[in-house]
Amino acid sequence: MLGLVPLHPIFAIFRFERVIRMVRYYHIFWHLGLDGKFTKSVHRFFYSTGFVYLLYASVVIVVLSALLYSIVEKISLSNALWWAITTATTVGYGDISPHTAIGKIIAAILMLGGIGFIGLLTSTITGFFTSDNTNIQDNDLTLLLNKIDSLSKQVDHLQKQVSQLQKKPHKKKKS
Repeated sequence: MLGLVPLHPIFAIFRFERVIRMVRYYHIFWHLGLDGKFTKSVHRFFYSTGFVYLLYASVVIVVLSALLYSIVEKISLSNALWWAITTATTVGYGDISPHTAIGKIIAAILMLGGIGFIGLLTSTITGFFTSDNTNIQDNDLTLLLNKIDSLSKQVDHLQKQVSQLQKKPHKKKKS
């Protein structure tokens, strides 16, 4: 009986209010200019810079290291995954640490991978933002060079006109 309450026509206003709320949120995003620009920028960052491949490789390295560490050190997979994440991000809380030689080798490889990932992440982000600035600067430079060419042609034309005017004899006006 209580299951029929939401279907009663009196509750239809709440369904309509939900639609109004969605339209209002979209309107806010539209006014802020976030209606598609943000997702396009994120997509461009992930795929044009190759960051998506870096992310895939890092996840595979962390998961594979966690699996190997779990087997070698005989700990649960969740603890091994926690260890792999803290080690790869160079946080290394120390609550879980390797005790076997193979575990220490896995840890060393994972540490190098984590440091490499952070360096590549930094350079990818930097490259993404500076390439946009470089394109803008190249466009500005092209516009400026075109303007300089146009102005130099105008100066040449004006110089020719001045030299032609100087060659013509001047007639004196009679008063």
